[in-house]
Amino acid sequence: MITRFFSLQQTSDIPAGTGSQLLQAALAALVLAIATALAYHGVDQNAFHFDDWPNIVDNASLHMKRFGLDGLLEAVRGAFLPRRPVASLSFAVDWWRGGGAPGAFLTTNLIIHVLAAWAIFALLLRALAHSTRPTTMAVISCAAAALWWSAQPIHVQAVSYAVQRMTELATLFTVLCIWTYLKARISKGGNAALWGTLSAISLTLAALSKENAWITPFLILLAELLIVRNGTSLIRRPRDRLLLAIPAIAVIGLLADMLLGGPVSRWALSGYEGRSFTLSERLLTQPKVVLFHVSQILWPLPDRFSLEHDVEIVRSAGSWHFWLPMAVILAWSGAGAWFATRQGTRRVGFFFLWVPVTLFIESSFVPLEMVFEHRMYMPAVGFAGLAAIGLLHASRGPALRAAGVWAIYLLATGFALWSTSERIPQWRTEASLYEQAVRLAPGSARAWNLFGIANLGQRRGELLTQERYERALAAFDRAIALNDRYAAPWTNRGVARYLQGDIPGAETDLKHAISISSREAAAQHYLGELYERTGRPLEARTARRRACALGVTPDCTR
Repeated sequence: MITRFFSLQQTSDIPAGTGSQLLQAALAALVLAIATALAYHGVDQNAFHFDDWPNIVDNASLHMKRFGLDGLLEAVRGAFLPRRPVASLSFAVDWWRGGGAPGAFLTTNLIIHVLAAWAIFALLLRALAHSTRPTTMAVISCAAAALWWSAQPIHVQAVSYAVQRMTELATLFTVLCIWTYLKARISKGGNAALWGTLSAISLTLAALSKENAWITPFLILLAELLIVRNGTSLIRRPRDRLLLAIPAIAVIGLLADMLLGGPVSRWALSGYEGRSFTLSERLLTQPKVVLFHVSQILWPLPDRFSLEHDVEIVRSAGSWHFWLPMAVILAWSGAGAWFATRQGTRRVGFFFLWVPVTLFIESSFVPLEMVFEHRMYMPAVGFAGLAAIGLLHASRGPALRAAGVWAIYLLATGFALWSTSERIPQWRTEASLYEQAVRLAPGSARAWNLFGIANLGQRRGELLTQERYERALAAFDRAIALNDRYAAPWTNRGVARYLQGDIPGAETDLKHAISISSREAAAQHYLGELYERTGRPLEARTARRRACALGVTPDCTR
């Protein structure tokens, strides 16, 4: 019965003519762009935020004043994250055209978001009607699913956080890579070569945008097996067995690298030294985090989203906080594998498996932050594919059922569009962003520390009023009370006290921060300033030398 349900919608209605189909697709794309732009209205008024500063604002290599090859090459050479040069190039262009104003960057982010939605629309159309012209209903269903994806408020973090353009670009080029690959597979001669070349270029651009796109070759393999071969045998010739063996070979190679301390493990695991959790704790906690993000998509109230979330670390595989979410993920993956093994339903399996495959890098062993909403940007494409299939199937059934399904779709998408529009002002300033964060994550020392930094407002050259100073101190006090071995709030409270003239209090805090972590560059720098101000030049020189060694370049010449 389930197989019949999902194979029924794969049958073809009478396809629209080529001209009519292009007009329908163009109108659908226009509606998609307008609805997305309305949901993100005002995003260009938002500010730079935390990781934007080292990656963009404080990175002189990106500050291109005259457009030219030299400036673009300098942006690539000076990228804060050298494995992501594509994003750095686009940042340099935005700096040139906008003079460093955040609005230029966020407008580009919104444009990329619309382009990604269009690419998803094209991919869904190609997947649902692989070797035939799509029907009118297929165009509508795929456009509706792409709109549902673009409307999700969980994507606001990717669009309204300038530096997360890296996530947007990785997703855009990954989707384009799969779409052009499918186009190449149904083309012949020179057209096939052209589409294949475009697919290879897209793959390269995706990989140079962000590391999560390195999973794209596996998505190409899934597309070959589950979309191209949807209605035929998986094994067409003996060498096809090698295709099925590729995932197993990759897993074995990864395990061997981890056990032997190879280059992948050295790159992926080195960051745990600076984390408050271990590798095993991250692996045990991520299933719960993934299901939390899925729940945000299913019930997208604006107040459920934030840059920070309180997530209790899971430390035992026997805890239901691990095995229950893990059981759900395994059941989802098992359902995808089940659909993938059956002719006629393999494209359903493709979109089922898209979700866990695209989560693999960022939600497994790599020592990233435990929770970040923008990680669902690429995986949510799988949900959009299933939505398109469901809408198309419902439209071919009884009218009452079709009306009910489309009513649910309109309600869900309309609610998501409203929620997204409500989230945009939360990103207006760092203070407004972290007011939301400390409400949702009151037990996070990091959230309170960053809320304190936001209230200082020094990076924006704002005047520090007594009210904001006291609010910042209270935030740093709260962060220290939550985790007194966290050096950053000690540093920042010391800086705040120094700026307000509390020299004894500042010296105590800065020294305590350095006793926790000798790599607190800001603490070394401000301690040097404090020593100079209080007539201790030798101690000031020593502190500045240490700050210079930690990357505070102005201290290298003083």
